[in-house]
Amino acid sequence: MQSNYSDTSKIRTLPIFTLLMLGCISGPVYILYAFGYWMKRKGWWVVYPYYVMFAVVNTLHNWTVCTLLFREFPKEFFTTSRLRRWKKSEDASRRELADLLGGLLNRHDDGHY
Repeated sequence: MQSNYSDTSKIRTLPIFTLLMLGCISGPVYILYAFGYWMKRKGWWVVYPYYVMFAVVNTLHNWTVCTLLFREFPKEFFTTSRLRRWKKSEDASRRELADLLGGLLNRHDDGHY
């Protein structure tokens, strides 16, 4: 039975350290995601230009922060696609790291990850 929470004890020290050091970059990306989801629920017209801006920020996040965290160059365009791929991984450290980051997305958009 799969839990909704990540088992952070399986994540190695270096990815956690990297996540903490890059929090000043990752934090605003997740805040932008939450704000965009909130605007969409309110029916604001400004959502569509915002999606373009967020797609650029999300792509940059995937190509920089996630490249350092997962120690591989991206095979996907967006962060969510990478997290979904690693969710099915045999590597416990990367799988739990993907669950940790995906849990941040699911807090605002249940079922996104």
